[in-house]
This record gives sequence, C-alpha cells and structure tokens, in this order.
Amino acid sequence: MPHKPNAARPPKKDHSSLQEQPQQNPLQKLRVPAGPDPQTAAGGPVEFPYCAESDIQKAIQWFAEYLRAAREEYHAIAGPLAGEWRDTMEGYFEPALLDQARVLELVDERVANPWFYPKAREKGFQHLPDITHKAAVTFLDVVVFNERIASRDLFHGLVHAAQLRVVGMAEFTELFVRGFLRARSYFLVPMKAHAFALDARFAANPGVRFSVEDEIRAWWRAGRY
Repeated sequence: MPHKPNAARPPKKDHSSLQEQPQQNPLQKLRVPAGPDPQTAAGGPVEFPYCAESDIQKAIQWFAEYLRAAREEYHAIAGPLAGEWRDTMEGYFEPALLDQARVLELVDERVANPWFYPKAREKGFQHLPDITHKAAVTFLDVVVFNERIASRDLFHGLVHAAQLRVVGMAEFTELFVRGFLRARSYFLVPMKAHAFALDARFAANPGVRFSVEDEIRAWWRAGRY
C-alpha cells in the first residue's frame, strides 16, 4: 500500500542515528547476569544463559538493519519539525537534532512489525513488541506516527533520536537488545524506561525546560543503560 503521508499538521495548543559522532563512553559496558546468579560450567557468571551470544549478535545486526532501512523509507516522505511542534520542543533538545528530525503521520496504514520477528522467535526471542499498536516509532531521526501527532508522543520519539545521537548507532542497538533480553520486557528496557520517565516529566511540568541530552549523557556515563 502506498504511503499517504500527512507530515506535521499544525497542532492544537497542548499544555499538558543522527549524524553526530558518538562520544566515548568512559565506563566499561556493564554485563549484568540475567536471573539469580546464573553460572557457567566453570563457575563464572554469564549474562544470558538462555540465549547464545551468536544469536544476540545476530539480533543486534537485524535491529540495526531494520532501523536504517525504515529510516530511508520514511525520511523520503516525512516533513521537518516546524511551527508549534518545533516551538514546543525548543529548549528540551539541541537545535541540531530539531533541525535534522523529521515527522510523519501515516494515513490508512500503520508501521508494520519488523521483518526479522519470525526469525527472532525461531531463535527463542520472546515478548517482542507489536509495533502496529504503538502511537509512534522512531527510526533514527524520523518519528513516524500511527496516529495523530501528540506532543508527549513526539517528545518520547525525540528522546530516542537524542539517545542515538549521544551514544551512536552501534552502542544504541547493542544496549537496546541486551537491555531487552535482560529485562525480558520491552517497556523495562532501560533506554525505553528512561524515555518514559522523561516524557512524564515533560507532561507534568509543561514549559519547564531541561536538557534531554544532558539527562541521557548522565545515564550513559553512569552505566544505567
């Protein structure tokens, strides 16, 4: 079905990877054991005893390929962040991100689930999120809406774009996949949970600006992702 874009309708008043080079994480990547101290045969801890490392690497690769391909598809028909939507996001996100971000409302269709889901399930990956039922999905610097654009959903989507900008594509995809496997829940992935916390802060105190990128850097450097 061809896309019927409606890029960035002017919003009603609502009072309620990008290309920057990633910073160097000063911390070693954390590898937290899944479950109650699982052990290898030699007695050392392992991260995901229920999933082979080769399958994890494959999942990371699939996720990265999916994000890149979807970004290219939707970027061509998305529009810039402008008007009141841009004004609403000013002060929360760095200008370079807002300049490069694109938004798109789909009409008479929804974002499909990733092509790799059947393969992932065959390898034992469970609890994969149903993308078609989400309000919006971020593909690098493009936020695609299955429904009408809303300020909180837009803010949430831009948080993920900012995470990609801060940590870089390779780090983002690895942290997201490993976080998903560790939490065994899409909503408890640290990067996702942080986005929910930040969009709740945005909604609770409209107009009280804070730097999303600074919040992301603080979590990343502290190893919270």
